Formats: sequence, structure tokens, C-alpha cells
Amino acid sequence: MQDLFAPGHGFGVAIRKSSLSELRNQGDFVKKSVALVIETSNEYARGILRGILKYQDEHDHWQIDLQEHERGAPPPRWLKKYQGRGIIARIETEEIARSIQASNLPAVDVSAARKLTGIPWVETDDTLISGLALNHFASRGLRNVAFCGEINFNWARWRRDAFVSQATEQGMTVDSFDLTAGMQDLNHPQTRARLLNWLKQLPEPCGLMAAYDSLARRLLQYCTIIQRPVPNSIAIVGVDNDPILCRMANPPLSSIIPDAEGAGYQAAALLESMMNQKKVEVDCILLPPLGIAVRRSSDTLSIDDEEIEVAARFILDEATKGINVSDVLNKTHLTRRALELRFRKHLGLTPHEFIVAARMSHAELLLRETSLTLQQIALRCGIESAEYLSTAFKKHAGMPPGQYRQLHYLKK
Repeated sequence: MQDLFAPGHGFGVAIRKSSLSELRNQGDFVKKSVALVIETSNEYARGILRGILKYQDEHDHWQIDLQEHERGAPPPRWLKKYQGRGIIARIETEEIARSIQASNLPAVDVSAARKLTGIPWVETDDTLISGLALNHFASRGLRNVAFCGEINFNWARWRRDAFVSQATEQGMTVDSFDLTAGMQDLNHPQTRARLLNWLKQLPEPCGLMAAYDSLARRLLQYCTIIQRPVPNSIAIVGVDNDPILCRMANPPLSSIIPDAEGAGYQAAALLESMMNQKKVEVDCILLPPLGIAVRRSSDTLSIDDEEIEVAARFILDEATKGINVSDVLNKTHLTRRALELRFRKHLGLTPHEFIVAARMSHAELLLRETSLTLQQIALRCGIESAEYLSTAFKKHAGMPPGQYRQLHYLKK
């Protein structure tokens, strides 16, 4: 009997060969077999897989072949002679590129490595990711910033270059540290010593962006070793919003949220078109990040104006308790006009806008990490009604709270 569990037949329910022939004759059964060469060992790749599965749930056209492996692992031996209809892959090595090329099947790349040209490519917009981190630091009054990443990855270099360029344009003081190919083991004594020395010399206070969450978490640990408190001395932001790594960090790690699921969904839609022999004009799709999950590691303020810093800290501490601008004004000796002007000068927002932003940031957290109703979330954010929260949240995030929750909830 034919092995229906072999690659090219999907991982479905075993069916008798005679039954399969009958269904083929009816013309309403045989699904396209698609191989996913995507690691399952990190949050970004798992997000891509979720996006592909979302496409599959909506269309139900495919049987999926997926062999669990880690980043940088060799391709499965069966890939070169794969008998399915198409491939979605993180093409991060020459070996994987050769295997996909040898298959002669339609393929979509979901890696920034660009090891195989001439096929569609779906990835994150690293310029926008870096810009989001910088805007977050600027909103907290930080003018000294730094970046740490691995230069052997395109996406890390692109994030570094965008971060440095945009920081320079904004008149910030910026520094960067490149982990080279020989420095990937962060436990190596020489790598550890170099990172510790670099962190020691960063100006205080400083906003530090790490290229990915596990690196950010390690840098946070090193800051503890050199007695540079996070976030008041160094505020740290990672990328990928890995729910386990971010919440296990001490303090919990702020992180940029890339649209990994969107990348997987777009890649699946492109592959479907290619397998249906439709002409695909797209060479590259870059997806903007979905936002930033603000946690304690970057929840700081650095403002060269004592009264405005006191007012802004009061807002961050009390925004969810229903305060208003009059309450903020009572914490200072300023007129309302002076408070508004100086607040906008240092933070780019009015006190009212800063209150709303603090409440919406808390609403994002509760939507991502709890199953509370919208009315319960509204009350925990200092807002009386779910309707008002929904209106404010849509203006803040560009989408209703329900859609935001659908994109982010239960990714932990």
C-alpha cells in the first residue's frame, strides 16, 4: 500500500488507496501538498507558521508537510525530490537554497538572507521596526540611544543601519555594538567581557535596542551585573515579543511586535497563486510592525525639566485611575498653558495625549495577556465605558480592540 504519510502526501488521516482513487474521480478531494521549511525554535518563525495555518483554515486547500528543526539546521533529505506542489521556506543557508532550486517547485522565501533570488520574498520592514523603538525612547525623553545586534544577519544589519541613521537625523547621541560571526556564543568569556565593557561606557540614561528578544534579555542580565539599573540607567527594548522570554525577564522586557503572522499569511497567498499558475508580479513584500509591547524594562522617563518629569511620572503611575489634566496640574506650580507648552517641548505630546497614550498602552497589555471583557479592561484603564475605550483604542492602534486581541491574544 502506498505510504500516504510520506512527504508530498501531507500529514493527514490514513486513507485506503481504493478510497483515494474514488475521491480523485469525483474531482473534489485531492489537496495540494505543500512543504514548510521553517524552524519551530523561535517566536518569529512560529508566528509565520500561525499565519500559514490561518490561511489554510480559511481556504482548506493544502496538506502540509513540516519537519521540526532548529534555525540553521540542514534541509530535510527529501526536499530535493519533494513531490508536492510548492514550498514556503526560511532560506537561510546555501544548502537549503540548493535543495529548493533542485525541486523545481514554486517557492516563497520568508527569510531576509536572500540566498535564492528570483522567487517572491516576504519579510518585516526593519526600518519601521527601528523607528518604532526610537520613537518609544524619544517619548520617554531619552536622547542617548544604542543598538546591539549580529551583523551576519541581514535583518540585524538593516535594523542597526536604520536605527543609527534615524537617531542621527533626530539629533540623538547613538552608539552600536556588532556581534560578529565568532561572537554568537554570548557565554564565551571574551564575548561576555566585551559586552560588559560596552554597556559600562554607554551614557546615562540610555535607550538600548537589541535586534531580538533573547539578546535583549541577556543584555538586561549584564546590566544587573555591572549595576546599571534597568530601566532608569539603561532602558531596553527587544524585537519579536516572545511571550515567554519577555515575561521571564527581570524586569519584564519591552519588545517590538513584528507582523510574523501577516508574513506567513501573505506567503501562503502568494504560493497559492503560483501553484495555480497565476502570474505573480511581486518581488518583495515588507510588512510594518504591529506595535510595541511596553513592559517595565523601558518604562522610564528622562526629562531635563523637573516639574515636567514629576508630571509625566504621575501620569504613568496614575493614568489608569481616572485622572485628568487638572490632577496633573495640581502636581506642579505651572499654569495650564505653561504645562502644555513644556510637555509638548520635552515629550512631543500634550498632557491629555500622554494620559490617553498611557491608558491605551495598558489596554494593549490587557488585550494581549488576559481574557477580560472590554468593559472590564475599560475600568482597569480608568475609562468608564467600553464604547469610549473602543473609540479611543481604534484611533490609537488603527484597529478596534477585538481585532487587536485576535492578532495578539494566546501567543504565549
